[in-house]
Amino acid sequence: MLNIIKNKIVAGVIASLFIVMSQSAFTFDVSGESFPANFKMTSWTAGNGESTITSEGIVGEGYGKVYLTHNFNVSADDGMSGEFTGQARTINQDGELQMASLQGSWSREGKIVTMYSFDTLNNGVINHAQGTVDLMEGTLKFKVFQVN
Repeated sequence: MLNIIKNKIVAGVIASLFIVMSQSAFTFDVSGESFPANFKMTSWTAGNGESTITSEGIVGEGYGKVYLTHNFNVSADDGMSGEFTGQARTINQDGELQMASLQGSWSREGKIVTMYSFDTLNNGVINHAQGTVDLMEGTLKFKVFQVN
């Protein structure tokens, strides 16, 4: 009887550890220094299962004026999530131009689109941006983390 109780306790502990470990394996948490990047939508073009949003804004960290194009594709049957690709161009006060390739995933709840992006700049920097698009307000607000 004691062995049965021990086995049940061991099985319970192992199951609990497995649940905790599997949940943490799927957790995506970014920490460290970040900077804000806020934009105003300048256009929204709709297509068949896709949308393109362009935006612009002033971003610190030496980027200056930033122009974005995001091409959103729907991948879920309910149309509430998908992936995107895009491009960014920046020009700072010194006339230095940078380009970036944007790619990531999105999901929508009501008027808010949540985005997770990995952005590769032509100078070798990789940024991770996470933020929201308010489709009614026409704003994009990101928190940007430099990956490397």
